[in-house]
Amino acid sequence: MTMVVLAGNKSARILGLAALAAALLAGCGAVSNAPTPSPLPAVQNKVGATVAWRTNIGAQTDFRFLPAQLGSDKLVVAGAANTLALLNVDTGAKLWQVQLEKPVAGGVGANGDLIAVGTLKGELFAFGDDGKSRWKVQLSSEIIAPPTIAQNIVMVRTGDGRISGLSAKDGSRVWQFQRQLPALTLRNFAPMAVVEGSALAGLAGGRLVALGIVDGRVLWDSPVALPRGATELERVADVVSAPVVTGNQVCAAAYQGRVSCFSVLNGTLAWSREASSFSGVAVDSDHLYLVDAEGAVQAFERISGRSLWRQDKLVARSVGSPAIVNGKVAVADYEGYVHFLNPEDGSLVGQLATDGSRIAAAPQAINDKLIVQTQSGNVFALKVNK
Repeated sequence: MTMVVLAGNKSARILGLAALAAALLAGCGAVSNAPTPSPLPAVQNKVGATVAWRTNIGAQTDFRFLPAQLGSDKLVVAGAANTLALLNVDTGAKLWQVQLEKPVAGGVGANGDLIAVGTLKGELFAFGDDGKSRWKVQLSSEIIAPPTIAQNIVMVRTGDGRISGLSAKDGSRVWQFQRQLPALTLRNFAPMAVVEGSALAGLAGGRLVALGIVDGRVLWDSPVALPRGATELERVADVVSAPVVTGNQVCAAAYQGRVSCFSVLNGTLAWSREASSFSGVAVDSDHLYLVDAEGAVQAFERISGRSLWRQDKLVARSVGSPAIVNGKVAVADYEGYVHFLNPEDGSLVGQLATDGSRIAAAPQAINDKLIVQTQSGNVFALKVNK
């Protein structure tokens, strides 16, 4: 569904991915040209993928609820419509569960003894690691991306193009960053990444920005991709997946744009390749993995950006961001299947069903487990052999 927000004095239309697909197909007649999902590939489970535990948290939802790690052995999870819970990572047991005052709209942020979660109405709720309410504040627009907490600052992205830095103590505003939105943007569900005193955020218009955590000042601002084309739709080139830090580099991908890696220190471009993605990237010591806009999984050499392989057996299955678990590449799809790939050649080496509903949020590799949350409200911990 198309939503209208105000960004400064300019009206910016924000499209979800389903709405974008419909818009791109407009004018093609009554018959949809949307690609038919690839059939579920038959895969021998060479990696011994198993479900370690399963826990229900909330109800059916269209939102992307992204779990967050708290300490070494706990997992904070939000669920529809207004559930927040703390789980044991090893067993999935609920340590506590609370019901929020309002329905939540995205993942949670957690660090130290603080947990933060937002709503479509722009309310941000903060809880202690004991599940007790700390504070709540009203922000300027919807909150669908997980907050990021570091150095006693809670950083929150809102749908009007703002990033606010709030005091972890009481929610008072410490700083605010804002960019004027392009005429047409994608909804941004992506969390920020934190490294060396800076918060890295992908923006509409294809840019990656590094902000000082304590004061919000812009440390550097680099283009992942430059908008191009004759129409507003063709010029959509947003970074709507989380940037990934590896060593002294940060990498990000833009829809209808490129995948690029930059110096964490100053934003200097290391390499860039043509690629379109709204799902995101993952990295290991040698490779960068990308799920492109068609749903194919690609691998690039991490240092040079040289293309290595492309796995297209999952095309049009609404495959989400990749993750690395026990040396395997994992991606999840619209039917709740998690697929495991060999990082050397992209071959499918494992497959595991969950509950049949879409896994929209990025899988999280925590300790030796892969954590996924489905849109039916179930959280799964998966294990694979090395």
